Amino acid sequence: MMEKKRIAICGCKVHVDKFIDLINSFEESEVCALYDTKVERGKEVAKRHALPYCDNFDEMLETYHPDAVAILSENYEKAAMMLKAAKRGISIFVEKPMCITYEDALAVQKAVNDNHVTFFMSDPFVRKGLIKIRELIATGELGEIHEAFFRLSNYPSNLATKYNKAEDGGGIMLDVGGHAIHMMHYLFGLPEKVSSVLLSSTEEAKKEDVEDIASITCIYPHDLVVNMECSYATKGSMSSAVVHGTRATATVVADEPFSEGNEHIHITKERNDSYDIYDLPSIPKRHIRYFVEMLVNNHPNDIVGKDPLSNAGVSLDAAVEYVRLINAIYKSANRGLTEV
Repeated sequence: MMEKKRIAICGCKVHVDKFIDLINSFEESEVCALYDTKVERGKEVAKRHALPYCDNFDEMLETYHPDAVAILSENYEKAAMMLKAAKRGISIFVEKPMCITYEDALAVQKAVNDNHVTFFMSDPFVRKGLIKIRELIATGELGEIHEAFFRLSNYPSNLATKYNKAEDGGGIMLDVGGHAIHMMHYLFGLPEKVSSVLLSSTEEAKKEDVEDIASITCIYPHDLVVNMECSYATKGSMSSAVVHGTRATATVVADEPFSEGNEHIHITKERNDSYDIYDLPSIPKRHIRYFVEMLVNNHPNDIVGKDPLSNAGVSLDAAVEYVRLINAIYKSANRGLTEV
């Protein structure tokens, strides 16, 4: 019988129950312990899943000897945990974003590379529609790309507990805005310049001094302009991607109710010349499923993003670039506004 990979859960934010159930459902892995600085929250989750609970990260590593950590914590805790884990040769699964500052991201990147540990950042927003659009770009079927647009909106069920600048480092751009960055980066890489408008539209966001609406323009070489819009101020949820080329425009269309399996691509060439593509690539594997396979099969970190089945996640180098871009977005916020 295969010896299971032991994975410690670190932090109990949002999706912790889902990740514990998934890890324990695989024959190659099991959750060995749970760590959380929020004691009541951590003990409650540990009791629910019959797991040993620790409130000290170093003690948890020394006592339970995990092969990997799954970091599901608030953003401000992530960098320190990843550095300690990597230096002990422990592999890392982390929910996006990997950390708050670009300096911390570079330090983690170095520690992961120096200690040859597996790294995977979860972000399941490159789905089969976007994979198909990248294929259409690569084959030239859309022509030269000069414009693209991405929108992510989500209305939190409890705004009063959504915003915490001290723990998360910011607002929507350090949360679901990262999905839009993942989608854009997957197609076009890192932009050269960025200009952003960040607004606080609700009393909850204003109180915490964080943005809940973001409008961002990214400039790439060869006259490519990409716009991103992210919002917590819109009822319901929305994910959209549109890529404009000189030969055609491609739009990801998600049928209602949305699931990862029911999207398709709408192609527009001229006013009366359009069609739909339903024959799309395979759905990427679940994020934690792919990470476990990386551990078991010793896959290199740079496979993430190259293998289409890995696209529910982000590679180490791309995760670092995301943090670099997020920091630039905050730096440029509201500096380019001119009164009319």
